[in-house]
Amino acid sequence: MSQEKTNEKEWEAWMDNLIIEDTPRKENIPFYQCSEFEDVELISENVYKATFKTSQNTVALKYISLNDKFTLNNLINEIKRYRKLEMHDSVLKFYGITKKENTDKHMIILKYANNYSLRQYLKINFQKLDWSAKLNIAKQIANVLTFLHSNDIIHGKLNSENILIHNGSIKFNVFGLTKIMPESLRFPTNIHGSIQYIDSKYLEIFNPIGKNKSSDIFSLGIILWEISSGTPPFEMESLSNFDLLNNIIEGKREMVIPGTPFKYKEIYTDCWKHNRNSRPDSFQVAKNLSEIIISDEIETPQSQPHNVTDEIISVRLNTQNEELKVHSFNKSAEFEVFMKDLFEFFFEIIENQFLEVQPIMMKNYIKMYKKNPVEVLHEMISYPSHFWFTSMMGFFYMNGIGTVTDNQMAFKFFSIAANEIIDTSPSNPRFLRKLYNINKEIGIMHLADMYRKGIGVEKDLNKAYQIYSKLSNEGSFIMASTDVADCYRHGFGVEKNEEKAFKLYLKSAEKGITVAQNRVGWCYRFGIGTPKDAAKGFPWHMKSALAGNTSSIRKVGYYYSKGIGVDRDYQKAIKWFLKAAEKGDCAAQYYLGDCYKMGYGVNENRVKAFEWYKKAAECNDVYGQYKVGKCFYEGRGTKRDIINAIHWLNKAKENGNINAYELLNEITNNII
Repeated sequence: MSQEKTNEKEWEAWMDNLIIEDTPRKENIPFYQCSEFEDVELISENVYKATFKTSQNTVALKYISLNDKFTLNNLINEIKRYRKLEMHDSVLKFYGITKKENTDKHMIILKYANNYSLRQYLKINFQKLDWSAKLNIAKQIANVLTFLHSNDIIHGKLNSENILIHNGSIKFNVFGLTKIMPESLRFPTNIHGSIQYIDSKYLEIFNPIGKNKSSDIFSLGIILWEISSGTPPFEMESLSNFDLLNNIIEGKREMVIPGTPFKYKEIYTDCWKHNRNSRPDSFQVAKNLSEIIISDEIETPQSQPHNVTDEIISVRLNTQNEELKVHSFNKSAEFEVFMKDLFEFFFEIIENQFLEVQPIMMKNYIKMYKKNPVEVLHEMISYPSHFWFTSMMGFFYMNGIGTVTDNQMAFKFFSIAANEIIDTSPSNPRFLRKLYNINKEIGIMHLADMYRKGIGVEKDLNKAYQIYSKLSNEGSFIMASTDVADCYRHGFGVEKNEEKAFKLYLKSAEKGITVAQNRVGWCYRFGIGTPKDAAKGFPWHMKSALAGNTSSIRKVGYYYSKGIGVDRDYQKAIKWFLKAAEKGDCAAQYYLGDCYKMGYGVNENRVKAFEWYKKAAECNDVYGQYKVGKCFYEGRGTKRDIINAIHWLNKAKENGNINAYELLNEITNNII
């Protein structure tokens, strides 16, 4: 009889296990065998670090309890809700479920955060962080909390140990938060670990439904203070848990750290007020943080600004008045050489490429030399003579290289470059004088670009045109004449005149300016300021392409693929698309995906088509993002993966792709 009961229990356990493994597959939730992972390493109480054997992607494995069908259904519903939050870049990606062999222990698979927790990150890197970097971290946290609150999600346990950092960017693990469960009426026994972050009003009233969005705001205020100090709150206090709790209820808070920007201090002290009704909401916190300008970080009474125009803002440097010599860099010789080469490459792409491809090429260059862009930016800022590279620093901030995108910081550094006084005395080395001039001109040009687009400053087309025109008239920056022509073509700050624009493009093109040659080819193709004649336009694109302009390299391929101004030749099209794609041109990568999908000039190959679409998607090409999402959804050229499909389609939708919006609705309806 006992043997029969044993067999019956084994049979029930086997059936339960079968249900647990089969149900996720039916719901399009990836289920992986434990044998598919290697290098499994315990990193916290219930979390492991592991590597997928096939892709070599590093992931985190977190234990969950799956004891019966009821809890499994709860998990499936949680995953469905999580997918709607996963569109936010700061929410950790969910990959699927796995099960430890010969046990009933299951784990969810999440993206691995390689810089660990915010607390660990601050402990290791705090001395390297300036206030702009600290503010960027604060902004990211406030933004993702705003996203959660807009979806009616209360975090409830916000502290610096459960906020993660991956490649310098904030990541939240919100798995399990999407279904809010009342907390039990029990005293918070976790000593000194998180009580400092708990809403003082909640600690006072202490009831099971006491936490709300305002409770998260209190915790956020504590975290913002921690970012300013680099240490956990009350770390030096030798109080019991009970005493600390009572002191927090009675209004005990940490002291303001000297040097903290006044507006930043105001924000976090408003957040940790005892009265919940006096605290701002997450949207207001994010907005207030975005309005802070770290304007006094780099000021010096020694330098007097030299304005390019009366309208350009005056910014002064807060550096010591050092003699400018190449050996004043207190860095390794190898890194000095790299920085000099990087700046030369920076100038080359500014001179020869269009705006959209410049950041991609810069990132690829840094990656090619196996440098960390975060460290590169830090090294530039920390150089005693960092103002040599202020235009490049502005470029990093404008394009989110080594930091989050911060247009106000970009505008500040471009202004510093534009207003820098140049030492032209013979005692200063010639290459330094050249460096100063280039740095200044690039800074001025980017200021004009920001005024023209209204990025980091109020839009002012007249001011943009005046700056471009001044640079062009002085003949100091060869790109400026093309920018002036752009203004005439579009009517930016000057009366629209396409004929004059074409003449200016042609004049610059004849001098060998690659971007102007591209523009001339474009004008001939569409009849802008000149009679339409694609056959005349093609040679100008070819000249520009041979000189290295990535846009023209791609356009030569496009002309061959469509037979525009030249005989159609798919094999030549593939050749030119490949050249542009290897330089980081997103559109060329997308076109290659189309060629492999349709078999134009190559054998049809869906796997290669998917690979090229994915490259385009990863460099923010909206059409590539849509195609990758669709490929994941349909399982074309890759394994069917609904989660990845939603991820990429959301990105395409955010960039305005209507097809992505329609396909997402179809997927969502099927899931729900």
